[in-house]
Amino acid sequence: MSNYEFEVIGPYAVALLMSIGAVCIYIWAVLSGAFKGADEEALRFYHREVDDDGPATH
Repeated sequence: MSNYEFEVIGPYAVALLMSIGAVCIYIWAVLSGAFKGADEEALRFYHREVDDDGPATH
């Protein structure tokens, strides 16, 4: 493989490997339960912030 071919194909190969790695990490996170309960925590934070604001004054 010549240097010119590597300069053309190389970035695509690296991008493909990085994409495959990102998909693997995402699948691992889903299967290990890393996203479980994320919505409840976000809602708990939201309600805590709304409660801290108190009544609106104009």
